[in-house]
Parts: sequence; C-alpha cells; structure tokens
Amino acid sequence: MIEWHDHSFTHAAFVLDGIFVNESQFDQTELYFGPGNFVCGPKGQIMRHGASPEQDCHCYFLTDQPFSLHYLDQETVAKRVTNSLKILLH
Repeated sequence: MIEWHDHSFTHAAFVLDGIFVNESQFDQTELYFGPGNFVCGPKGQIMRHGASPEQDCHCYFLTDQPFSLHYLDQETVAKRVTNSLKILLH
C-alpha cells in the first residue's frame, strides 16, 4: 500500500488481478476492488492505495499528464482534509 499522497494529474487504475485497496480524503474508508474494476482519482485528491496485504495486485495505471507522486505527512493530510471540508460546507 502506498501511504498518503497526491498526484498532479487525473488518473485511473484498471485492476487486472488481485485486490486493489483505495482510500481517499473524502471516504476515509478502505474500499476493495477486484479484477475488471476501474478506480479513478481526480488531480490533487489525497489518497492511499495499492495491493491488499493478503495478495499482490496488478493494474494498468492511466494518466492525463506525466506521472508524479507527492508523499504527505499526517499533519499535511489533516490540514488539507480540514480545508476541503470547510470549502464543501460553505
């Protein structure tokens, strides 16, 4: 599992085999996806995702821009989630 991070592009993972685990700043719940599923993430969304602890996972990873990954510490995650909620509530 890749820990909390964001990407500077919109992306999707198409699960080929195994179980893909995804958790975003909005659902804050681990969601599990099997083969044949698309899992999409918007640009800038805070998330963590990857293979389940029980088995490997292989995916096609599709992007609309060159790949980049920005790891985030817990303090940054908390601040950005709080700011996102403030914007949604106004």
